Amino acid sequence: MTAEVTNSLEEFLAQNPTSLELYEEAKQVFPTGSTHASRYWENAPGLYFERAQGAYKWDVDGHRYIDYWMGHGSLIFGHAHPVITQALVEQVSRGTHLGGNHPGEVRWAQLICKLIPSAEQVRFFSSGTEATMMAMRLARAVTGREKILKLEGRFHGWNDYSSINQSKVAPVGIPQVVADNILVLSPDLQEIERAFEADNTIAAVILEADGASYGAAPNPPGFLAGLRELTRREGALLIYDEIVSGFRYSPGGIQAIEGVLPDLTCLAKILAGGLNGGAVVGSRAIMAAFDPASGRKFIRHHGTFNGNPLSAAAGVAALSMIAEPDAQTTLYDYIGRLADRLRSGLRNAILEAGLKGKATSYGRGSVFHILLGAPYVADLPEDGNLLSVDFLPYFKKPEVQARLKAGLLPQVAESLRVELDLRGVQLMGGHGGFVSKAHTEEDIDRTVEAFSQALFALKKAGML
Repeated sequence: MTAEVTNSLEEFLAQNPTSLELYEEAKQVFPTGSTHASRYWENAPGLYFERAQGAYKWDVDGHRYIDYWMGHGSLIFGHAHPVITQALVEQVSRGTHLGGNHPGEVRWAQLICKLIPSAEQVRFFSSGTEATMMAMRLARAVTGREKILKLEGRFHGWNDYSSINQSKVAPVGIPQVVADNILVLSPDLQEIERAFEADNTIAAVILEADGASYGAAPNPPGFLAGLRELTRREGALLIYDEIVSGFRYSPGGIQAIEGVLPDLTCLAKILAGGLNGGAVVGSRAIMAAFDPASGRKFIRHHGTFNGNPLSAAAGVAALSMIAEPDAQTTLYDYIGRLADRLRSGLRNAILEAGLKGKATSYGRGSVFHILLGAPYVADLPEDGNLLSVDFLPYFKKPEVQARLKAGLLPQVAESLRVELDLRGVQLMGGHGGFVSKAHTEEDIDRTVEAFSQALFALKKAGML
């Protein structure tokens, strides 16, 4: 660790004594001192926050940050939006758990069916992890087949089936029989087609509709359409994980933009207006697998907090605003323009730092990513368009796909995160994030300035 890196780390630690005290307490009750893998850092502990409003959040030592975590992507309207907050206050006074059916869950499901093109019926869960787990079970029930095909580097929550990231290799704590029923392939249609030719027990293909890690490694052009044709021909289901992308890029998610509809869609995050909540949606014919009156074996599904009144109230409030006729202009066009301004500003900062061809910022809609560090990103397009014709052959290489999903080298990610924290900016995982309706052009410009200063600090420290 260089002297410059050490100085920044010491400054960070000196400025956050209360967070450090809480971290020491947390280590006694949490493994690693954290409750989420992406909030764990090796040298500079994650900060502790006590409140948030709009585009900002404040840590326990009183520092304000421009926030791009935005609830891991769930807060498209920003923190503590008044409409969502009021809906929660009103629901709390009426009860947090009614132990039975309630009107809110019906209104919530109706909005989902109105917005998501492939949704005819809905099943609620408490998280996205539960949703992907059930979608795979549902595919097995409907097709009578056992295996699920997923793509390398794609994340679908922490359930056992989603955690298999290499074919026939069981991670610690997961039975080998689970790994034996998961095929993990690269995002290559020909390779996937060969898998179907060799194995007639594949029940479904599951993938993130916008690409790995909220679009960090985008799906190649035409990939979704090709998968749709292939799965339909082979009698397998196509499952979109739109947990991040659902309601993020458009009111109807990626499927509405691409015009390629899946059999099942997994939703969470924005779905519940920033509260816990997940859903699987699909056609009536497929969702009938939950119905005892369907005349066939059915899936018995429980869950104490499925469609709970608080999540339903927040979800109805958020999705009602998304369903407004002018939402494309007032919400999606606005956050898209801000994100374009941010990505462009970040790329200009990269060029000014002398990192041409060694770094870029890219993304889609209101999502942005930052990639730093040669030689992993050699020959990057200056405009950040990873799907440009010239870049596609390079982009398709497995090592590049893995690099894009991983983001930054760990030591670079932590150092960048410290430098930005010191300057009042919080990126998700240290290398990307989400623009919300609450952000302003001034926030974007301050972020670019902080990023530029951070880059020069990293260069001085020999990190770039």
